[in-house]
Amino acid sequence: MSQLICSNCGSVGTPKTVTKGSTLIEVLLWLFFFIPGVIYSIWRLTTRTKACGSCGAEKLVPLNSPMGKKVQNDFK
Repeated sequence: MSQLICSNCGSVGTPKTVTKGSTLIEVLLWLFFFIPGVIYSIWRLTTRTKACGSCGAEKLVPLNSPMGKKVQNDFK
């Protein structure tokens, strides 16, 4: 995987995967309400995104792209 740069903070590295929602709510829905639990789990799986490991922003661009080079120069 190529290196990514965060256009929010300028951090370079591999991103972390972020899933929206709450694991606790998901477990409670599965235990007490089956159908809403399934719907909530599907929603959580579809909202997984890559985010910056430092600031958590989802504004990541490849380091070797023109935009990535511009961001890298802006944060020097």
